Amino acid sequence: MNKYVFFPTNNVGKFDRYKKSFEKNGILYRRYYKDIKVDVIEDEESLVENAKKKAKAYYSEYKKYLKEKFLIMTTDEALYIDGLNDEEQPGIYVRRFDGLNRAEDQEVIDKYTSFVKKMGGEVRAKWVYSLIAFDGKNYYDYSWDEIVLFGDTLHLPITKGYVLNNITIVKKENNKNIMLSDLSDEERYNYLAKYTDKVCKFVIDKL
Repeated sequence: MNKYVFFPTNNVGKFDRYKKSFEKNGILYRRYYKDIKVDVIEDEESLVENAKKKAKAYYSEYKKYLKEKFLIMTTDEALYIDGLNDEEQPGIYVRRFDGLNRAEDQEVIDKYTSFVKKMGGEVRAKWVYSLIAFDGKNYYDYSWDEIVLFGDTLHLPITKGYVLNNITIVKKENNKNIMLSDLSDEERYNYLAKYTDKVCKFVIDKL
């Protein structure tokens, strides 16, 4: 029997982040089932509760059409930057600076490079990820942290969905910063695999 994992998200960057890890394990990894999208108002106060709400809504809709076993996977993330006080921290509002409106890519870059410039050109930050996998009955919760280093210089082209990849320093060569967005697909997978392979194993074990 086919085993599906659906990650219903408008953010292609989020979806692609885990694609190779799932596919190398033979999982049918998809964003949507037949382009069916569900309107979910993410108005809960925590990453976990928003993820659960979204997972349940999508599972209920997809179950109408699918006989195969499947899971719905959702993720949310929060960002904490060294040197900012509690009020300045992005937290769960990485793209919603006023807590309401979603910022466009250029606004995001302008905001975060401004932070980094004020702090000397480089700054350490921590991503906190929360994942929910839902099988129709049980919610499986997985969380992890990722420490990164941001630079104040944007590298092009823009990474859709994960624009902060363009200021995330992964190494230095000849005194030049190499950003996550500069890596080839294979290099990026190898860099992220220490997280994504573990995430995918956790999800696959629930199928």
